Amino acid sequence: MALQLDTATLILMFITLAMTAFLVMLLIWRINRDMPGVLHWMVATLLNTASALATLLYALSGSDAGWGPFLSNCISMGANVLVLEGALLFRGYASQRRWPYFLVLLIVFTAVTWIYRLDPAVSDTLHDMLTMSFQLLAGAVLLWQIADRGELQANLLAAISGMLIGLLILWRLGLANSGSDLAAQGQESQATQWYLFAAANLHVAWIFGLSVACYYRSRREVMSLAREDALTALPNRRWIDEMLSQTLAEARRSGQQFAVIMLDINQFKRVNDKFGHSAGDKVLTEVADRLRKAVRASDFAGRLGGDEFVVLARRMNSAALLNQLVDRIRQQLNGALDLNGHTIDIRVSVGTAVYPIAGDTSDLLLGVADADMYRDKGRQAS
Repeated sequence: MALQLDTATLILMFITLAMTAFLVMLLIWRINRDMPGVLHWMVATLLNTASALATLLYALSGSDAGWGPFLSNCISMGANVLVLEGALLFRGYASQRRWPYFLVLLIVFTAVTWIYRLDPAVSDTLHDMLTMSFQLLAGAVLLWQIADRGELQANLLAAISGMLIGLLILWRLGLANSGSDLAAQGQESQATQWYLFAAANLHVAWIFGLSVACYYRSRREVMSLAREDALTALPNRRWIDEMLSQTLAEARRSGQQFAVIMLDINQFKRVNDKFGHSAGDKVLTEVADRLRKAVRASDFAGRLGGDEFVVLARRMNSAALLNQLVDRIRQQLNGALDLNGHTIDIRVSVGTAVYPIAGDTSDLLLGVADADMYRDKGRQAS
């Protein structure tokens, strides 16, 4: 004997879960107002609730005019657009060019759904095909080209749940088009009952997944702010210490050499005294920008404090390679800078320490590089 589910109860359950999902997304949005995509997801959950309510009210009215499915499908399609747009914005793929296409799609869909409002086979098939496509695309976007393993794990539940919703819709479409007995009897069919049951549970999983993804994004931003220099946006001393410890551990395992390169700005105090601290800040931000361009992609650059910066250069297996990098840093950082109508000449002093030749601890390497930097400063002054 086949297990029977009550369709009306399932619809009520779906409405309740949709309302809960909206409240969850509303809270997430209030906490993370600046996080891209969250507002779109919040409105999408509200539209999903409205779509389910329209279906319920139409069923209770006993009308056969077709306004219920028409209204429900149109509202639902708006939600699908917002789900996809939210995923794109969340992953950083912002574009104003998409909205005209989305708007045209919604207008065409509304017109076709109105024309076929009395033919649910056509209107529901069109709605389900588009919904399936949007859900699969939104899930794929959340996983597309993620290099960070932590972000991949954080986005996984939302992405898989969204794609499973798309596959669930595909299953229902397949049953309907195949003439299966499971899809017979319309809203009271077993296919519809199990579809509603699975869709409700997957919707809950999707909301949980979005909550995890938003929490991870928020936490990562907080951690980044805690480890980032406010003025230059380079890693601060805390992050430098963490990276140096990590690099030391990796070098001890692999036996590879790496270099600690320290540098500071010559006559920086004179700039502050003559032009003020705002001018000194401009010099620091300019040097930081130049330093980003000077180092290799595999290197790590940060600001120790004041006018001192540090670079961790991996795979430094020869003195020639180190000298080449130091020369490139000097060439990139040294040079004129316009400062409030005055031209100043930026010059840096550079010191190096190579692991394990100069030392095998963070303090030793930083101390050797610092001493070498001051010797370079003395040579330039003489």
